[in-house]
Amino acid sequence: MEHAKDHFHEETHQRILEAAEERFQQYGYNKTTMAEIAKDCDMSAANLYRYFENKLAIGASLACNCLNQDVEKLKKVVFDKDLSPADKVRDFVLATLDHTYSQWSETPRMNEMVTAICHERMDIVDQHVQNKQALLITLLKEGNQKGAFNVADPEVTAEAILTATTLFDVPLLMPLFSREAFERKAKNLASLLLDGLLKR
Repeated sequence: MEHAKDHFHEETHQRILEAAEERFQQYGYNKTTMAEIAKDCDMSAANLYRYFENKLAIGASLACNCLNQDVEKLKKVVFDKDLSPADKVRDFVLATLDHTYSQWSETPRMNEMVTAICHERMDIVDQHVQNKQALLITLLKEGNQKGAFNVADPEVTAEAILTATTLFDVPLLMPLFSREAFERKAKNLASLLLDGLLKR
């Protein structure tokens, strides 16, 4: 019985997130109210508050989902057995750009929500950065073990790489260049990074 209750709670939780995401995409995060989300879910606002404390909590959950998609793409790169460490660095930079540019161009209102939420909840941003840095550390250590890289301090180097790739990781910067220009810059940066990482 308890399992069925938990399952119902999880289903309702997911239904609320889907309804909120749809409304955020259509009308924007700032113009959406909890009452409207509740109505879309055929429930009272009071019932909605049993699942989420406020709109920020719903937005934070959706923002985490979006940022986790980025991390999952990067995991595929880092743990791809068919790629060399150098290829992984290049693909890591390009995958970061691809996720950010796609989010910005295909779901602009959701992107507005992620930006707003991250402004209010820096802990979400910090966790995302830590997740990406952990993946880079794994990649750099692998490069060292395989004799491809000569990285004295993978932790410091991973942080430096994330700083260098900020241009490709911030949706607000996406209007600055065309996708082609961004891809050229990402490839050039990856080449520059590899010049410093590769074992001589």
